[in-house]
Amino acid sequence: MEFQLEQDGEVTVAHVYSESLSVNNVKDFKSQMSDFMIPDARIVLDMGRLKFMDSSGIGALVACANELNLLHGSLKLCNVTKQVRNLFELVRVERFFEVFENREEAVSSFGSTK
Repeated sequence: MEFQLEQDGEVTVAHVYSESLSVNNVKDFKSQMSDFMIPDARIVLDMGRLKFMDSSGIGALVACANELNLLHGSLKLCNVTKQVRNLFELVRVERFFEVFENREEAVSSFGSTK
């Protein structure tokens, strides 16, 4: 799983450069995401290239969001493709995430920096 990272103020934007998040690469995803799991982290996951996700991928996203919540941080998603958005609605996980149309909306949703 490949990420490109950007800092936008105090927000880390992680662009996912993979077309799938599944049992085949979920371990790698979780391992790389663990690097961002710090207290008060503000993370936007840009999912614009992600076209397929299975239950293990959804589980990994939920686990990351829960871990960040425990650390008083937050994970927000943007550029979610239609295929993945449909899956979120089908399995009703959209309640776990704030999903934004684009990166700018997601970053600005954090409000002003500390």
